Amino acid sequence: MKKVKIALWIIVLGLVGLIIGQNWEFFKAENSLFINLFFMKYQTPYLANAIFFVAIFFIGLLVSYFFGMFKHFRDARTIRELRAKESSLVETISSMEKEIAARKVTAEPVAAVPVENEPVEMAAQVK
Repeated sequence: MKKVKIALWIIVLGLVGLIIGQNWEFFKAENSLFINLFFMKYQTPYLANAIFFVAIFFIGLLVSYFFGMFKHFRDARTIRELRAKESSLVETISSMEKEIAARKVTAEPVAAVPVENEPVEMAAQVK
């Protein structure tokens, strides 16, 4: 499976390189972005399109990183709560086992005098 992943990454990177190589003039062309927020206007300096692509890529990486980090913190809190619940349940089970052991009935044979034609029964004494 590891070799398949490596092969897939090589294919993906090769295709990306092919696209960039065939469209090199587009990536070298300089453009400017204009932002109008009605209360503020901004225009970027003339930059190569490749810089805009790289910037957008890294912005996407940062956004996905922060969403993953929030999910990690949420999962960590859930794990902490479940471990606390588990420990309380283990304590409850151990206390119930101790209680059952304390109430356990010990069977001790009692001497019985046999009577003709009647079976002999063993009686258990409860402590």
